[in-house]
Amino acid sequence: MKKNNCFNVNLHFWIWLSFLFFTLPVIGQKKINITDFGFVKDSYNNVMPALKKALKFCKEHPGTTLVFPNGRYDFWPMRDKETESNIGFDLSCFENFTLDGDGSEFIFHSWMGIAQVNHCTNITFKNFSVDWDRPWISQAVIMESSEHHLDVKIDRKKYPYIIENKRIYFIGEGCKLPILNVYNNLYDKQNKEILYNTWDSPLGNFAESDAEELDNGIVRFHVKSPNHPEKGTIVTLYHAHYGISGFLLKNSKDIVLRNMQIYHTVGNGVWGVRTENITMDNTSVMVNRAKGRVFSSVADASHFTSCKGTIIIENCAHTGQGDDFINVHGRNLIITKILNPKELEVKSINEEVVPNDEVWFLDKVLAQRGELRTIMTVASSKDANHYIVSFDRDIPVSTKVGDFLESKTWTPSLILKNCRILKKNRARGILVTTPKEVRIENNYFRTAGTAILIEGDIDYWLESGGTQNVKIHNNIFEDCLTSGNAHGSRWEWGDAVITITPSHKPQNVKTKPYHKNIHITNNTFKVFDAPLLRARSVEGLEFCNNEIIKTYTYKPYTWQKAAFLLDGCRKVKIESNKLDRNYVTRDIVIEHMLKSDIEVSKEEFHPIVIK
Repeated sequence: MKKNNCFNVNLHFWIWLSFLFFTLPVIGQKKINITDFGFVKDSYNNVMPALKKALKFCKEHPGTTLVFPNGRYDFWPMRDKETESNIGFDLSCFENFTLDGDGSEFIFHSWMGIAQVNHCTNITFKNFSVDWDRPWISQAVIMESSEHHLDVKIDRKKYPYIIENKRIYFIGEGCKLPILNVYNNLYDKQNKEILYNTWDSPLGNFAESDAEELDNGIVRFHVKSPNHPEKGTIVTLYHAHYGISGFLLKNSKDIVLRNMQIYHTVGNGVWGVRTENITMDNTSVMVNRAKGRVFSSVADASHFTSCKGTIIIENCAHTGQGDDFINVHGRNLIITKILNPKELEVKSINEEVVPNDEVWFLDKVLAQRGELRTIMTVASSKDANHYIVSFDRDIPVSTKVGDFLESKTWTPSLILKNCRILKKNRARGILVTTPKEVRIENNYFRTAGTAILIEGDIDYWLESGGTQNVKIHNNIFEDCLTSGNAHGSRWEWGDAVITITPSHKPQNVKTKPYHKNIHITNNTFKVFDAPLLRARSVEGLEFCNNEIIKTYTYKPYTWQKAAFLLDGCRKVKIESNKLDRNYVTRDIVIEHMLKSDIEVSKEEFHPIVIK
């Protein structure tokens, strides 16, 4: 009897151990497959109904990895009795979730976003590509440009269109859209790069002119074009402008995008808003060359507004986007009324106003950060853009209408390394304004506009804030600024390879700078034109240990014929640089500065010209 009891105990133990052995891997991994929800890959059917079920399971089981076995998956807007969804991966309040595409191809249709991540923690997307069957940009090849007409050839199979009442409309997947008078950039036929010395809408408003179809798929626009590009030049035709972002990351934490190719989106490729810690590793918003395109996203490749923690962009090569490679910034609030010592009315431009956020008071005239306060309460005011906010204590006595509030809470660090920023996108390379540490290192720049733009906008976009610690180190800048400012008027494309132009303008030699501690060191500048650096309102600016090499790839064209144009900068150091003897421009032009504000090696750059 005793022996039987022992036997029963042992039997129960082995049964328990076997159960534990076979279930532990399942518990640890929690991997599920989209095919478990009845979907067949490569079927061209809409994956959204199955995906909705799969995501419901993943939300209920934190720690799950959803796998899409290698293949093609099609995403269409889904409408049923309960919901209407145009977001592929719609994640709200998820934790510890991974989407593994296993090298799959995700094809989206119509007006859709790829993913929306809202109030989530520890989310990873990896191992897939994204594209649209019918993108929201078309392209054409210029056949002839004269004083009276513009002839272009359009591949009708790739970019279906009709002509009605002498106007061209692009069609497909439930849409019928005209060409918008935005961008419509030109690309050279050989390198597929933004055409030298061209900017937005280089063909004018040709889309509003009469159109007629000729033989062999050629469309004639009856218009006098301001430019006459050679036959074979490619033009992009936009029928959307800043639509749905591909990946919208908001109010979340610890988001990773890894090993992905994003060939198209209706808006920004990736947009992070009030999110902490975002990593893009080998995730590029890029041209789908296999389809013969020169475009990718409609807007920025990546854009980060009022984030915190660290933004890491590494091993990426963004190409073909409709705006910048990356933009990192905060957002100022405008003070519109002083209600009492502890309450203000403020105006917001697409910025959340949230209790417990710590903010600086920013003087509009001086553009200097002042005292800190914590927002206690927020209430709606007269419209959706106005709020009444109260603070933990009285506001500074110097506060006046027109001043700003700048968030201290939502300011990120940026690490950007081992990336390729190429002349295959409109506008600039990197835009960054944040007081936290910025490291831009080991990258290759070949941009149409300025390679790196550091602003601080208190006039229009209100993209804040003054930098405190920027290191631009060990990068290569080659033939950048082919579409910079030709006549001193196209400021948005940049004035030099590196451009620092906050909207705050110094008034005299005593004006306190807006930015601090920008160090440009150990880089290689391969330049066809004169301007290396334009900097306004910086204290602690260094340009040291760089190599400048003269190239002859393009003809010089810029209005600025000095190597440096400095305005209202203090504690500037320019020394220990290695200069190609063929780079003959050595002038430093200064304004609202004293010569004593600059420490410079005379054998390198001279003279200092006071404007």
